[in-house]
Amino acid sequence: MLDRKHSAPLYEQLKNEIQKMIKDGDLKPDDQIPSERELVEQYNVSRITVRQAINLAEKEGLVKRVHGVGTFVAKPKIKQELSNFNNFESTLQQQGLIATTKMLGSQVITSDFQLSRLLDINVMERVIKLELIGYGDEIPVVYYNSYFPNRVGEKMKQAAEKALQAEKPFSTLDLYRLDQEIGLHPTHVEQTFEAQSAHYPLTEILNVQEGFPLFRVTSIVYQDKTPLEYKETYYRGDKYKFFITRHM
Repeated sequence: MLDRKHSAPLYEQLKNEIQKMIKDGDLKPDDQIPSERELVEQYNVSRITVRQAINLAEKEGLVKRVHGVGTFVAKPKIKQELSNFNNFESTLQQQGLIATTKMLGSQVITSDFQLSRLLDINVMERVIKLELIGYGDEIPVVYYNSYFPNRVGEKMKQAAEKALQAEKPFSTLDLYRLDQEIGLHPTHVEQTFEAQSAHYPLTEILNVQEGFPLFRVTSIVYQDKTPLEYKETYYRGDKYKFFITRHM
């Protein structure tokens, strides 16, 4: 029950009660939580307190509202550590999801000014573009759009085809480790993170509606001072959350 003498406000205590029910397994993903009226009666609080508690639970990703239907327990998001690089398969396995990877396409293009600058190559040099889709339980959760200098791209394409044939889930970063024949050893990655709304063709690739929230991560993979890959990654905002541990 709620403690009215406690320093924490009642709505926060009620949110914690909902969180405990989820953690203990009394409420499972996609289960509907008790209605506002039921929570009012069960905890002897006002409807305003209940609404504040549900709003807080929604902000923390514990529940999701379906207009005109009710409030349901949200599925846990895929946690992506920022300070370390975990492979795609193990990241999803930690959330109880079965990972798969599909190649959307591969093509040879010529570098424009931007790509030549990012990959430190000459303008109009050959660049290999690889597009991959990562799935969790057969639902598209992430889209990788990678560009490689030709000498790197040929090796990466062969490694990707080998992994696909072996039905091994992967991202491009995994390929450097999975296939020793590549002979490339990334030393560091420069990345930027930003929020973005989904638009065509991302809506079709990730099976979301126009305006759906996405995380856009741009990466340049280096071996010492040499760029190996420029990549644009789009994570579904309802499936991923990123975290980092900072030491004082």
